[in-house]
Order: sequence, then C-alpha cells, then structure tokens
Amino acid sequence: MDAVTLVNAHRLLRLIDWMRANQPRSPLMQKLNEWGLSMSHLRLLSLLAPDHEQSMRELADALGITPPSLTALTRRLVQNGLVARRPHPADSRIMLLSLTEAGRQLHRDLETERVNRIGRLLAGLPHAEQQMFLDLLERAIRA
Repeated sequence: MDAVTLVNAHRLLRLIDWMRANQPRSPLMQKLNEWGLSMSHLRLLSLLAPDHEQSMRELADALGITPPSLTALTRRLVQNGLVARRPHPADSRIMLLSLTEAGRQLHRDLETERVNRIGRLLAGLPHAEQQMFLDLLERAIRA
C-alpha cells in the first residue's frame, strides 16, 4: 500500500470513529443495550429477516462462527422473544430459527433508523455529490 493510500485509510477510520462517538444514542439503541444485544445479534436478526427460517448450521456458516457459539448467541434473542426455535419437521436433530413478530418489528425499526441516519449524513451533500460519493464507494469496494 502506498503512503497516500495509508494516510487516507487512517483518515477514513478517524471519520468513522468520530461518527460513532458523536451520534446521539437513540431510544432503540438504548433498549438493545439494556437487552445485552451486540452487533452479532443484529447480524443474526438480519439473516432471518423478514421471514427466513434457517437451520443453526446455515446460520453459523453465514456468520462464520461455530454452532456452539451460535447457540450462545441465540439464547439471548430467544429469551427476549425475538427469535423462535423449532425442530425441523423431517429431522428432529436439526433446529430451525426464525424471527418472532417482535423480532420482525425490531428489525424493521432498526432498518428505518439506519436509513434515517444515513439519509441525514447524505443530506449534507448536494444530490450530484451524493451520487458521486456512492459511485466512488462502490468502485472502492469492487476494487
């Protein structure tokens, strides 16, 4: 990596850190904190949203964790009534997970909040610059 790219990478990380540190805590995020839910929990909710039912093995693979780690991760979601577990109808050794109505609502609320936050960020730029920013970000991701 060349020196300019390295400096720019540090700048981007500082900007992301600043955004995280300076965004106000929403009531929704405070609720998630009270429930003890982490970003891993939210990733799991996203994999099941809106109405996907998946096996523990599929979810563990998608998250890149072991099945025992997934069991620990899902425990809190089940306790909070956000995820339901049920045995597979053809093979009772396989446990299937799906979102409850409360889990679907939480996921909808989180997505709305995320879109609103990004919308406020983009609103600081004219539409043409928003498009340019997104085009450049897509190019960087593809590279």
